Amino acid sequence: MLGKPRHLIVKVTPSGKRLHYWQPGASLKRLGFRLRRLSDDPALAMREAEELNAEADRYRDLVGRGAFDGPKPGTVRWLIAQYRAHDDFLLLAEATRRRYLQCLDVIGRELGDARIESVTPPVVQALKRALAATPRQANYVLRVLRLLFSFGIREGYCRTNPVRGFRQLPNPPRQAVWSHDQERRFLRACQELGRPSIRLAYMLAVWTAQRQGDVLRMAWSDFDGEVLKLRQGKTGRRLVIPVMGPLADELADAPRVSPVIVADERGRPWKADHFRHTVKRIMRAAGVESVRFSDLRRTAIVRLAEAGCTVPEIAAISGHQIDYCQRILETYLPRTRRLAESAVVKLVRNETGTRRR
Repeated sequence: MLGKPRHLIVKVTPSGKRLHYWQPGASLKRLGFRLRRLSDDPALAMREAEELNAEADRYRDLVGRGAFDGPKPGTVRWLIAQYRAHDDFLLLAEATRRRYLQCLDVIGRELGDARIESVTPPVVQALKRALAATPRQANYVLRVLRLLFSFGIREGYCRTNPVRGFRQLPNPPRQAVWSHDQERRFLRACQELGRPSIRLAYMLAVWTAQRQGDVLRMAWSDFDGEVLKLRQGKTGRRLVIPVMGPLADELADAPRVSPVIVADERGRPWKADHFRHTVKRIMRAAGVESVRFSDLRRTAIVRLAEAGCTVPEIAAISGHQIDYCQRILETYLPRTRRLAESAVVKLVRNETGTRRR
């Protein structure tokens, strides 16, 4: 087709039908323009292509003159904005979005003004070294950066993922668990400071092995007096957890002032950040150090193991898949003296019984 407009292409189907498309080049794709199907009529297709070319030229001129207040198209900061507006990000759990935002802020601060195609493996390596003083954060930032570029490839904003293949920095896993003494001091402080809902949240966490977000979402409708039925926010896994002993007593005494079990002093669901800050203040008042509320999930798993529970039994409470639970117990189950003593007692019993036979 002589004299055809820029970016107008024709594709012929196996049946011989001619399809018209407006196909922007790489520079226009970086500005957000995408392949468009045009009219099957050649004359109309040419006119539509000309209109799209005019629109692209106007937009490119505006970008060149800095007419936009937002991130400059084609930059890492712009890619972050596209991701944050997409369902890939918006449909994540609240806690996951919050962690991702922290990493995206770091990425935007360090690489925001760079063109997407200029972020190469050497640039990623430099970022990794700059964050190496905090290995856990560095590894998380790299994971989010890898995810960001995977999103960009899928949406057609970039062609390669410069983060692929990078190894994580050595980062010893947390092995902190709450001692029973720390528990007693914390629960006493909850009572003295008039924070019964925080006490209840602690008991739910340590007796159900659930994440903070799932504890704060537990509703009275999930509890029938004998079991808690819940769906984990992160995995979507459904669990049925029997409620007995101290937790049963706590729930029996708890006032039902809200649809959720753990409500603040005004009967409203806790906001995650407000909850964390309140817990930290109580921990400081109780003199509890070196542990976090998030360590209660690990603490619960350790206590279940120390009580002699099998991996399938632990997984039935925590919600892990059995094979995955088997693998992560190396991380979640620190070597404690109580476990070691239990192992030696079992060995002595076995050896004694063998010799008698």
